[in-house]
Amino acid sequence: MNFTVKRADHYNGRFPSFRKPSEIGFFSLDGERKFHNDNRQMKYISLPRSLKNVYMDLNAGYENAVRKDFGKKEKIDILLTWILFHQEEVKHIFHVPNSNKPQIDFVCFRGLLTTIGTTIYENKEDWLICATKFRSVIYLCAFDTEDHIHRRETATERDKRMSAWGYKFEQYLAVDAPNSKPNLSIPVNEKEEYCIVLKGRLNNHTLLYSAEVDGKDPFYRSPDDDPKSTQCYMELKTSRMITSDRQHFNFCRFKLLKWWLQSFLVGIPKVICGFRDDHGIVRNLEIFPVSEMPKMPENQWSPSSILNFTSRFMDYIRTCVKKDDPHVVYKFYWRPGSPITCEELTSREYQVLPDLELDSVVMDKSTNSTDTAQVAIFICGIDRDFTIVE
Repeated sequence: MNFTVKRADHYNGRFPSFRKPSEIGFFSLDGERKFHNDNRQMKYISLPRSLKNVYMDLNAGYENAVRKDFGKKEKIDILLTWILFHQEEVKHIFHVPNSNKPQIDFVCFRGLLTTIGTTIYENKEDWLICATKFRSVIYLCAFDTEDHIHRRETATERDKRMSAWGYKFEQYLAVDAPNSKPNLSIPVNEKEEYCIVLKGRLNNHTLLYSAEVDGKDPFYRSPDDDPKSTQCYMELKTSRMITSDRQHFNFCRFKLLKWWLQSFLVGIPKVICGFRDDHGIVRNLEIFPVSEMPKMPENQWSPSSILNFTSRFMDYIRTCVKKDDPHVVYKFYWRPGSPITCEELTSREYQVLPDLELDSVVMDKSTNSTDTAQVAIFICGIDRDFTIVE
């Protein structure tokens, strides 16, 4: 059974029920992509006194930067590792106490939700998403398509340099402590991340998902009645300086669309954009309130269409994913202009969940870390112990 992707206006109408996401956890990835069950990679956003006429060279230190290997597929192992560290509390999140009735429908990364939501406005890039149901919970994982792999393998030196500019921009504005200054002398390490874990709801779909966040607003004070609010976070982006109406159209049509959805899904209120020239020099900064973004594109995209489509596609996933088996994978593939197809697989090529035995998992309690390659199928309350290294 295929899923036909219709025109965006078909999904327009009443804004769907969306429960504001709440932060239920966090974790860090160090410069070697090692998981740490703490906030050591959390940053604070430090803005210059003036947002105009700045000078930030995004090429500085490029030769010494530690690049992230986008070809290495981590799948959702990192998120599963966080679940492993918090399995006792996660039991109560995943299932109703003393019952097998699930309270979570989907587990995934924020990026996958962004990919789904922007489908109705996408006209170039295809996508591939795989799903596995285990103990009534559906785990979603995005995989590279052949087109994605080809673009990565044929990327020019210019392409690689431009992809590194965003990381350097973060180094200019993200600092270790409030009121501190950035240390621009150390090489950028693209492998480092600070991520939060969220619980949200879209219509009848309850989601547990993780998202990387760039930093906190040092001036934000969390209200006493909402300690799990994500309003404290800010997003950092770069974009080419806008010098024509056509460029402004493309900026609103494509970039603002993705920025809005990425931020909305996390509850981030502001995006700071560094407008750069073609040589990688940021000349101006601008703060974009996320709530104002849909008003800027002059009806080029609709938030209600995006979320209504996402909800309907999740309905489709739940219809297709029948077998509750960690070894069964359902592959969903879409190419612009074509319907979304679903195929049931039993091969290991697109396996979503790891299949190591829990007995082999070793957690280091002294460092709050573990090797993500040792994640097992432990999800939501398997009644077996794991080893803790004191």
